[in-house]
Amino acid sequence: MSKFFIKIGKVQVCVSEAVYKEYYKMKRRERYQEKDIKVGRIAVDSDTETVDFVPSKEDSINRLMDLGGDFEDEQMIEDILCDKATLLILQEAMAELNEKEQELIQALYYKDLTVREVAKEENISHVAVVKRHKKVLEKLKKYFL
Repeated sequence: MSKFFIKIGKVQVCVSEAVYKEYYKMKRRERYQEKDIKVGRIAVDSDTETVDFVPSKEDSINRLMDLGGDFEDEQMIEDILCDKATLLILQEAMAELNEKEQELIQALYYKDLTVREVAKEENISHVAVVKRHKKVLEKLKKYFL
């Protein structure tokens, strides 16, 4: 007869050693998920006669804010990641443009020049700049589809 028992409800059930070990692994994992991660614990070292508080592995936003964490940014982490991904795609797309196209984008978007100012600098009509600008945007758009 087996000497391993597990308690199911109020009844002691005789089981094999393998079942007994698996059952208690499962129970220990359940306790870890429900209690150990969520709450801190006190660790007592009998050799040094010290007591230490070990904080939980899971933390609340309120406790982190009390400690000075700043989570009140309007922008969500998903938005930040999307912005960074978009920027990487844009950089890759810009690298594919020729020098003239890159200069046009730089002038219009980074230097904040108007189409007429760019046209005047290059000594061409503003209509020509608008057409070039449209072509460059179509080229860039392919990267974002």
